[in-house]
Amino acid sequence: MKNLKNKIVVITGAGSGIGRSLAVKLHEKGVMLALNDFNKNSLKETIKLIGSTSEIYSEIFDVSNKEDFDQFAKNVIQHYKKVDVVINNAGITNGSISAVETTIESYEKILGVNLWGMIYGTLAFMPELRKQNESSVVNISSIWGLLGSPFQSAYSTSKFGIRGFTEALAAEELCNNTGVVVTSVHPGGIKTNIVRNIEGQNLTEGQLKKLDAHFPTTADQTADKIIYAIKKKKTRIVIGPDAKFMYLLSRFSQRLTMKFMVNWAKKMMKIS
Repeated sequence: MKNLKNKIVVITGAGSGIGRSLAVKLHEKGVMLALNDFNKNSLKETIKLIGSTSEIYSEIFDVSNKEDFDQFAKNVIQHYKKVDVVINNAGITNGSISAVETTIESYEKILGVNLWGMIYGTLAFMPELRKQNESSVVNISSIWGLLGSPFQSAYSTSKFGIRGFTEALAAEELCNNTGVVVTSVHPGGIKTNIVRNIEGQNLTEGQLKKLDAHFPTTADQTADKIIYAIKKKKTRIVIGPDAKFMYLLSRFSQRLTMKFMVNWAKKMMKIS
């Protein structure tokens, strides 16, 4: 998809972080946007940053609600008459907590937004995407969708699920020669508001800044990589020096990977 101008692009979780950066950068490339976020004020701020509403359709809803997502898809198609790219970006986490201490409610909520929201979004738009000569589905997983993170069991489970669904669908679309390219995105530590948005999070601003120092990649840099992947029709991208290091380490030695992960987790726990 070399030329994105006048393409219709759907982005969930566009109120902050990677979603906001994608919206701003894609608009600059002449894309017409359909944006979602759960936070009304955050989404308004994104639209304000873009500075134009003539090429933007937006709705506020929780992506874990299938009925709302299905209606959003119908409304977007009715508004623009077609869809070219869907980026399932919306995601949440519950902070650092062990697998056995994480409540069932937390597992359900995180899987609902991260995994089911991605599945709902992909399936809702797939019939329309298959009508185009070329189109794209981009699902934001994580480095924790390539290797499990201690004290992030619910988040890792959701991101592994995104990876599994996305890679299976990518292969199916190639088998069926539909022209839909399906991309799994695996960022490492990205400077976004995901930690700040955790319910009940009591970290000080100083602690948050220390955590940010361990996140080497910005949301803008991540958005650039994703846009490049869409243009080059890539099916998997790993973003950030930390993510690339951990991914390569996991392929080389499981024992060394586990040792590294334990040391990393202990360091993060001291900060938080």
